[in-house]
Amino acid sequence: MRKNLPLYTYGAILILEGVFLLLSKNSEFQTIKYTMGITLIIGSIFAILTALSRKREQASFQYHEMHALAMLVYGVSVLLFANTLETLTNFSIFLFFFYAFSEIIFCLWIFHLENKVHYKIVLVRVSLGLLVGVGTIVIKHYYNINDAIALPGYGILFIIIGINILLYIPIMEKNELTKVDETSPVSQSED
Repeated sequence: MRKNLPLYTYGAILILEGVFLLLSKNSEFQTIKYTMGITLIIGSIFAILTALSRKREQASFQYHEMHALAMLVYGVSVLLFANTLETLTNFSIFLFFFYAFSEIIFCLWIFHLENKVHYKIVLVRVSLGLLVGVGTIVIKHYYNINDAIALPGYGILFIIIGINILLYIPIMEKNELTKVDETSPVSQSED
């Protein structure tokens, strides 16, 4: 649990950001801007800590480094350059498209790096990438019609991503235990 505390924190921060966006209908733009920017910068720090704590043991942690960098750039961009809801929406579109494509590309990357691919995990990750990508397109379409849909829609996407991170941690821990068991002297001597 302690080893994955930064990852749990990162997932929880994304969920809280999503809940904030769902409830921010009557908030001032500056409050939304600063809350989003600061929260996602803090989240990216926890994602970086997660990746660095594993000393590049697994491809999934390089994936967290990539997402941490994207969240950091997004958070800083929101703080420095988002002066209107439209700019904030455009930055968010970029972030969610990046996330969608990175999920799908990550699954392809896994096929090249590991001998044993868990197809259920790959299917869930590809589905998540497609869900976020299509969700972003739908939100953008309806944002053009009614701008009140953008922030709650992005809130739902942040919640989905955060829940995915939290649900993936036990699977990741199980895979780590399996790899340790396969490389331990006891399991090698039994072969």
